[in-house]
Amino acid sequence: MKRRYDSSGIRLDIEEASAYADSLPRMLYCRNGTIVRRYRIWILKLVPGFPYASFLSALLIFSLLYPLFRLGVGEGGVANTPALFFSLIIAYIIPVFSFITARAEESLVELMPLLPDDSTSLQSARYQLHTVSLRALLVQLLGGALLGLGHLSFIRGSIMQMLHGILSDFTALISALGTVLVWVVMTTVIYMLVQQAVYFARLGAEVRISLLNTRPLLAFGRVAIFSSLAVIGALALFPLMSVDSQLLAAEALPGAVATTVPLLGMFIIPVWPVHRRLSALKTQELAALATRIEACLGHSNGSELALEKMAELTPLFTYRREIAQLSTWPFDVGTVTRLFLYLVIVPLTWAGAALIERLVDLFV
Repeated sequence: MKRRYDSSGIRLDIEEASAYADSLPRMLYCRNGTIVRRYRIWILKLVPGFPYASFLSALLIFSLLYPLFRLGVGEGGVANTPALFFSLIIAYIIPVFSFITARAEESLVELMPLLPDDSTSLQSARYQLHTVSLRALLVQLLGGALLGLGHLSFIRGSIMQMLHGILSDFTALISALGTVLVWVVMTTVIYMLVQQAVYFARLGAEVRISLLNTRPLLAFGRVAIFSSLAVIGALALFPLMSVDSQLLAAEALPGAVATTVPLLGMFIIPVWPVHRRLSALKTQELAALATRIEACLGHSNGSELALEKMAELTPLFTYRREIAQLSTWPFDVGTVTRLFLYLVIVPLTWAGAALIERLVDLFV
């Protein structure tokens, strides 16, 4: 069974993580002495802490939302609302975000021994992952709603036409509700994933690093990979907008762009400080080795080296070769392979959607 650890090192089952977050205080003292009220991320409240909760939550969310969005089907069975897309992407991203947060906690546990003694405690770090300030909460909710309304205006052609459609047509109202809800949920998830990336970037500037033992730093790479995979999975669902309704593929472009741009930041931000520090350390070590090799060579060329000098130079050359081959990115082969496999899925789903749309136009 997967475990969690509190700040005193006591093990906590993964099922207890949700209850632990709920028990956290609502007040957080900042470094500057001010008090900021923080609240648990509302999306995490939708996934309980018992086994298989993620799967059951996804199933329940889809079962509740799909019949609601099916009310957006117009006369004659014409689908004005992409009910399947709206239901699937919300049912997918909410449990996945809970899973990503749990994996981020696991990475925190791995990184705590590498942090300075005066650095943040594990309890404080977990608090940051599970909670959000009131201002950030309002930014997520209001920003997502405004982006959703902006997307509707893009589809309808203008704000006035969007408002007229919502007020005069029930199916347009359901479509608008689904669009705004998807934007609010995705904005919240992406905002928090970017915040997680920034937080791990700060840890990357503090952790102790060793050029010859970068395995403990792979936690940063896993944070970047899993956050990216979550968003890539959401992107793979976007073609359903055109398959499930009369919406054109181009009308999904604003959502795809708003999802792809933060994706790049989620991937780079957590690993960048560690990469820079490892690169600087590698350059420094190679320069020191070059100095030592130059000192051993002196003014002699290769044919004039004595056996004693060769015995001294051989391990230096071997060590230099090993250092030169070291990667300065905290990724392993398995996680990178998984990322590339997911990257292949997105263009395949978009191509499949375009093919289905073309076949429908030909035979229907």
